Amino acid sequence: EFAFMSTTTEREVAMFYASNDNKPGLVFEIQLGMVDRGADLRWMSQYPHEAEICFGPLSGLQVIRTRVESSVLIVEVRMNVNMVSMTLEQVVAKRYKVVAGMCDNIMLEIDKSINGDDWTTLCSQLNDADGKVKVVIHDIAQKQLSKIKARGAE
Repeated sequence: EFAFMSTTTEREVAMFYASNDNKPGLVFEIQLGMVDRGADLRWMSQYPHEAEICFGPLSGLQVIRTRVESSVLIVEVRMNVNMVSMTLEQVVAKRYKVVAGMCDNIMLEIDKSINGDDWTTLCSQLNDADGKVKVVIHDIAQKQLSKIKARGAE
């Protein structure tokens, strides 16, 4: 899951939300280990009686067993908080680095192509001895790739 997972320590609260509107519901009954803990948000919650515990992104749930109570499916799970995964900021920064490197490589390929023999032949056929077309293509490519890199940095 790429977002935070909101849970409660109060079974009655979970069952209330799961069985609302007389529709089938789902409740995860989570077993925690010594390391796999969430953040208790009661101290800052508008609804402290809901006893909200929040787990960070990239937490995993391992299904142990299931059972049905009334119209609610209870899924017993074991929480696995991934302590070695990158943060979302780290993932975005890594992706930016990949995109920026790709843009730099594309520009190198463009420079290599427009300075090669095939390009020289094409310019002579276009009567472009001073290479104006080459400069225009280079500038357009540079501007477009710079825009892509700038968007990735946002």
